[in-house]
Amino acid sequence: MVDHTEDCALSKAQRLVTDLLAFREYNGHDTAVLNGLRLISASFRPWPIVHSRLTITADLCNVMGNLHGGATALIFDLCTNLPLALVRRDGFWKMLGVSRTLNVSYLEAVPKGQEVEVAGEILKIGKRLVHLRGTMRKVGRDGVVGCIVATCEHGKVYVAGNPPHRKGELATAKL
Repeated sequence: MVDHTEDCALSKAQRLVTDLLAFREYNGHDTAVLNGLRLISASFRPWPIVHSRLTITADLCNVMGNLHGGATALIFDLCTNLPLALVRRDGFWKMLGVSRTLNVSYLEAVPKGQEVEVAGEILKIGKRLVHLRGTMRKVGRDGVVGCIVATCEHGKVYVAGNPPHRKGELATAKL
């Protein structure tokens, strides 16, 4: 019997983050985001979704002291991958796929030091294509999730096998 509990879902998502950070030869922009990411909850139903929190640091901000648009897209790129951990298996989204589209709508500025909660969810998944959605909200000092500050739609295509530039099991290719 397959375990579809929230604890199992959260464990699968956390394992993906841990595995991605295990690529020690790589220290790109996403490493800083992954190191600061705290997984809050995950669920298989009614559809695969993972909630995580991150405090916005200076290295993610623009000259105005607000979350940079490119950093917002990076956060969404990573956080919308997390629900794939709940469904992936050998021969089915094991390698996380390659981004085809990442459309971000910026609704409100996010200042340095602000905690945000990002929900990544699978809207539709098939053998080769997946459609994901991300929602970023401010978190108040009391821990209560507030207004939406950004949203995204993320389309990916599954590419079987390891990319030629990496030998690791979880390596993801970029176009």
